[in-house]
Amino acid sequence: MDGLGLNGATLPGCDLLTGIAAAAAAGFTHYEPRIPALEPMHERSAEVRATLKSASLDWLPVNALEGAFVGPVSALKTKAGELFSLAALFEIPKMIVVPGPVTEARDRIAAAALLERLRSMAEGYGITLLYEFIGFGHHAFPSLEEARALAGEAGLRLVLDTFHLAVSDTAPQEIERLRQEEIGLVHLSDALVTCDAITALTDSDRVLPGVGQLALLDLVGAICATGFRGPFSVEVFHPLYGERAPHEVAREAFSRATRLLAAAAVGGEGR
Repeated sequence: MDGLGLNGATLPGCDLLTGIAAAAAAGFTHYEPRIPALEPMHERSAEVRATLKSASLDWLPVNALEGAFVGPVSALKTKAGELFSLAALFEIPKMIVVPGPVTEARDRIAAAALLERLRSMAEGYGITLLYEFIGFGHHAFPSLEEARALAGEAGLRLVLDTFHLAVSDTAPQEIERLRQEEIGLVHLSDALVTCDAITALTDSDRVLPGVGQLALLDLVGAICATGFRGPFSVEVFHPLYGERAPHEVAREAFSRATRLLAAAAVGGEGR
């Protein structure tokens, strides 16, 4: 497995340095920072980099440049420049672009051209962009097929998320058709399915792998069947994790994720 990381969202309310320490103590090899946690540490970027190094952790892509394809392009480019500069300050080599909610269908050609412009901007800061597939029906390009085509045209690797694969009702067979090199990162999360339709789930329903009712073994097994072996990152948003100690949550996240990945790798190789 090529790296297992912890997304900062999994430790709600936790500052960046505490999150890094919790991830390292739990056994993770990577940490996936989020923009709101980086911004207040702007003046302490050297301390953060030193802490990451002493913890023997590597950065995963920073999460994220949000709301692509929503609002004026000029505003998005201004925001992108600010975030690219911030990521470069912390020496984070990659950033995730996330599509936002839209009221009408998007033009894929125009969207790909926009992503290419953002990619070119990012390269000027030494940053590589990835594109995250979001499976909510009210977001832009909400199917794996659409996201794959868009990312391919823009020359970006995909970020897959087990939650978004589930809520978009993506079949394992569709995932298996991906090429290993098309995937840049996989987010791991389960969800508490307490409603009639899985499409009605929201981010706040997301829990650690094995705590919820999603068919994670099928989804991650299909990802492994492409030959992809990482990096993976545990990303959940349920508010209950904010009521627990960060180190405790990180330990459980590591234990559950490693068990899932071990089982899925065996199943994926046999598909």
